[in-house]
Amino acid sequence: MKTLIALALVFITGITSAQTPIVSPDIVAIKKKNVLVVAMTKKDTPPFYSGEGENIRGLDVEIARKIGAVIGVPVEFRRDAESFAEVVEQVRTGVADVAVSKLSITSPRLLMVRFSTPYVKLRQAMIVNRVWLSQNSKGREPHVVIRNFDGKIAFIRNSSYDTFARANFPKAQFIPEDSWNTIINNVTSGTIAAGYRDEFEIKKISFEKPDAAISTKTVTISDSVDEIAVAVHFNATHLLSIVDHVVENDFKNIDTKKLMDRYKAEKK
Repeated sequence: MKTLIALALVFITGITSAQTPIVSPDIVAIKKKNVLVVAMTKKDTPPFYSGEGENIRGLDVEIARKIGAVIGVPVEFRRDAESFAEVVEQVRTGVADVAVSKLSITSPRLLMVRFSTPYVKLRQAMIVNRVWLSQNSKGREPHVVIRNFDGKIAFIRNSSYDTFARANFPKAQFIPEDSWNTIINNVTSGTIAAGYRDEFEIKKISFEKPDAAISTKTVTISDSVDEIAVAVHFNATHLLSIVDHVVENDFKNIDTKKLMDRYKAEKK
């Protein structure tokens, strides 16, 4: 009789243990503080994220809130990073749990943090001054001129395009800038030859500044892709699997057209 009771207790204990969730340290830490801290840059980047407090909105905001919902904690948006590089650093040092900040995957960043499955894939692109392009063509097709680009090229300081430009256009003269509007104005005036960013940001120019087409030309680099993903700490493997699940199930196949539709809707 005692043997049967003992066996029954072992059986019941086994069932209880099997039903008790085993949570990894990275999720335990988030659960313990009861908040998912999300790093974003200080500067708004619609339609990915814009606004403050209860009025914050955008694609990245939706992704962050969905991740928090899966874990079962509220989300806190940290908006004090001056650059994308600083956003990555906040995740690397553990100041933030994730970075959902229109963050591009680059080789240097892969050495510091883990990245999720990309939720947006954009072709890289340039806005080029028409006069410069004409003067440097010398009978060559525009794509050949771009492949051998040796003029002044500007990009956002400490962004992925700082990395991409130096890798893809070694003959160019690099001009880091803090403002994308400054870059557009300088290309339009002919102060510099080109501005370098993703195809979505380049397409936005024709929507916001249609007159820019008179003095500039858009060039899309079809074989160079900018992958946008969520970054997590290099030890946060369980958190990364949750982020991947959210991306795969709710935020897949977001292209330039869908981003432009979101952007135009926000501008109404």
